[in-house]
Amino acid sequence: MVCDALHRRTGFTMANAPWQFRLLAFVRIPMLMFVVIPLSFALYWIRLWGSYVYWALTCIRTDTHQQRVASVSRQLIAWNKSGRAKKLRTSRANWLSMSTRLLSNKQGCHLIDVGHLSNILHLDEKESTVTIEPMVTFGQLTDYLMPRGLCMKCHIEMESITVGGAAMGFGLETNSHAVGFFQETVVEYELVTPDGEVHRVTADSDPDLFYALPWSYGTIGFITSIKCRVVKAAPYIHVEYTPTFSGEELSRKLNSLASMEKGPDFLEATAYDKEKAVIQCASFAHIETWSQRFMVNHINWWWKPFYYKWVETALSRGAFEEYIPTKHYYHRFTRSIFWELEDMIPFSNHWLYRLLWGWMGAPEVSLLKLFQGPVVRRSSMYAHAVQESIVPLKILKEGIDRFDSWYGIYPLLIFPVRVYDRGQKSGMIHPRKSLLTKGKSYGMWVDIGAYGVPRQIKEGKPWSAKKVVREMEHWCRDQGGWQALYTDIFCTEKELQQMFDHSLLEKVRKRFGSDAAFGSVYSKVRPEPGMLDLSDILAEEAKEEGKEES
Repeated sequence: MVCDALHRRTGFTMANAPWQFRLLAFVRIPMLMFVVIPLSFALYWIRLWGSYVYWALTCIRTDTHQQRVASVSRQLIAWNKSGRAKKLRTSRANWLSMSTRLLSNKQGCHLIDVGHLSNILHLDEKESTVTIEPMVTFGQLTDYLMPRGLCMKCHIEMESITVGGAAMGFGLETNSHAVGFFQETVVEYELVTPDGEVHRVTADSDPDLFYALPWSYGTIGFITSIKCRVVKAAPYIHVEYTPTFSGEELSRKLNSLASMEKGPDFLEATAYDKEKAVIQCASFAHIETWSQRFMVNHINWWWKPFYYKWVETALSRGAFEEYIPTKHYYHRFTRSIFWELEDMIPFSNHWLYRLLWGWMGAPEVSLLKLFQGPVVRRSSMYAHAVQESIVPLKILKEGIDRFDSWYGIYPLLIFPVRVYDRGQKSGMIHPRKSLLTKGKSYGMWVDIGAYGVPRQIKEGKPWSAKKVVREMEHWCRDQGGWQALYTDIFCTEKELQQMFDHSLLEKVRKRFGSDAAFGSVYSKVRPEPGMLDLSDILAEEAKEEGKEES
């Protein structure tokens, strides 16, 4: 709290950072190069060979999915018999998740073990679905589906993200302009409610429960399997790079491409400053000629420039096109952790580093969190930004301008996303009618992502994370948008409820007794205890509520 009070008065600078933070900044590069990256490399191969062993032993496994679900059910029945004294949470450590939070907010909770739910259960090629347990990662799905000529209908690019996390939280991709959030590709959920009962739910069998689950962050029950849509995948992605040189040009072209009835399979943009950006239009493709074969770019080979650096060359060389192997395209940001690695190791895109060190890959996000420690995590929250806002596509230029003034971080990630309106069945994401596409049941929003060290911090100037992020959250709410909740949020619970429609969620939670068994969504996504002081904001809210009552 002392740290937060200091930052609130003066803004964060390296000069007022704790000594632990300054020490880690000093030793960061050798620690990453000689400890974290080699350890990440070793863990990758251990997991890879472990998955091969798993598939080899599948035929002689003694447990089944039903038995693993029964294990969760038994734990919940035992909790009920013990008097339901504590709230329920999973036993998974926070540092293993993809959220920015490190310290656990699970103290005093009854922990349920779901770590064994990490298997791909069934592929139905006739129905174009795959049934998977929630701890399966998108990296596993890539390795399983690609040899079969398939991919997820919405295939998240970060390999370590779990399907359960994408379904219950935040999940979108560069084809979200056409398919929407990851949850739109889910056909069926299986979950265990607090009473230990197992439910299999579809949009037809129980629409309230089905549409309340997305963005619920595990506050209804424990997901035990998910059935998702898969689609045919060609071996290559044909990518066209188009530079733009003003915010207006980027907004106009992206709006046009995202609104096409038969547009590209994948669509994104990367902004390199307030005016310059590169649009990437991509579609599945087959290589049929020698000229096309010479245009193939295996972007994920370790000696290659980072993908975002390669994209940037379109600003100087002009528009160009190429073919990328599909697996390389899907995981194009893995080597550079989007563009975060260059903040950690400034020379990581240098050809010599890539040649000598690049073969080990990037550090694991989970290990980066683990090696932080609580003091460094607290300071990082005020010196580093991982923020995403989903706002109407028509205000993209305003969004880039605001992100420039708030963070000054480049590149910016820009993913258009289709958001559906289902009336009272819209769940947490309930778009305003005025923002829907004319004559359609959906509207076009855009995800703007900033990851890195803010410009002011790099320049040695004070930067107030609390002031900036709260301004961003307020603007996002006013525009009918939403915040990605894996990031650090600085809002109160009341403000979160103004941004996300909790009505259907709370109705379903009450129906299954989940409101008494689980904490709220806010309790899951707020910063760890001691990280953020919102007492001044809460006092203002209480004052306003008092005026309303009088």
